[in-house]
Amino acid sequence: MCDYFILIKPCDGDITNDDKNQIICVKDKVYILPKNNICDYIQNGLYEKNLIEWSKQFCKKDQNILDIGAHSGTYTISLAEYCNKVYSFEPQKMTYYSLCGSVALSNIKNAICLNVGLGTTKQVGKQILNIISLDGGGSTLHMNETNVLQREEIEMRTLDSFNIDNIGFIKLDVENNELQVLSSAISTLNRSNYPKILFEMNERNEQLIEFLERMNYNIIQLNGYNNMFLAVNHLHH
Repeated sequence: MCDYFILIKPCDGDITNDDKNQIICVKDKVYILPKNNICDYIQNGLYEKNLIEWSKQFCKKDQNILDIGAHSGTYTISLAEYCNKVYSFEPQKMTYYSLCGSVALSNIKNAICLNVGLGTTKQVGKQILNIISLDGGGSTLHMNETNVLQREEIEMRTLDSFNIDNIGFIKLDVENNELQVLSSAISTLNRSNYPKILFEMNERNEQLIEFLERMNYNIIQLNGYNNMFLAVNHLHH
């Protein structure tokens, strides 16, 4: 099994000048994170670290998990060793690169990183992602605000088009596109006996709630979080 090191050169120097080279050896889990939040990470550690730790109970070594809206991979890196495979979906290019770098430097062999967004059949193809923060958080297809830093063309597919089976747990954070993702994942959910879904809902979304309830999911708001919910199918669990 290969271990990695990082070689750092000054960005303003000649590539042939080795005087200021720095070597960082890597043997542990590596999280490549956005620098603009560095003070938060120094003070508080990983975002949602308690949720990530809590989610380990839903992972099984013989089942797959989905990290939809993986960002730079904190869930993926943390949970990979507890499952069979983790499929990590991240449509934003630079955030996806940080996800892949984290996976490679952490020497994780069972993560499949996919540079696509998920949605309905009507969203399949090229769509515009609105980027509203430097760290890539909050990027959305649905934009009613004016604070867009930049826009990026992304590739969209349905979850059903991937034909992933044996899913035990789904983490879903796609900035108001949750209903669109799940409505084109009915075959996937059915084949995996309706796995538990950890999802974000910043504002009450009646259509999403009604959809999940029609699929026999109970929705539980998590203690200590006003925007995080767990959907548990009461017929299959």
